[in-house]
Amino acid sequence: MRLLRLAVESQRWDLAAHIIVLASARVLTSRHHGNKKQSGDRPNVSQIREKKRRPQRQSER
Repeated sequence: MRLLRLAVESQRWDLAAHIIVLASARVLTSRHHGNKKQSGDRPNVSQIREKKRRPQRQSER
């Protein structure tokens, strides 16, 4: 954000626009790849684990 402030103060609008675009792309990429640092990524983890532990049904013949 310091670079954005510097670009705006020096009225380098092209540089400011590039900084905003790159920051937006970074946020979208981290969401897409499932960045685990963010809270709320996997709210139902315990339910998923319970489903995996259940035994498989045998098919009827």
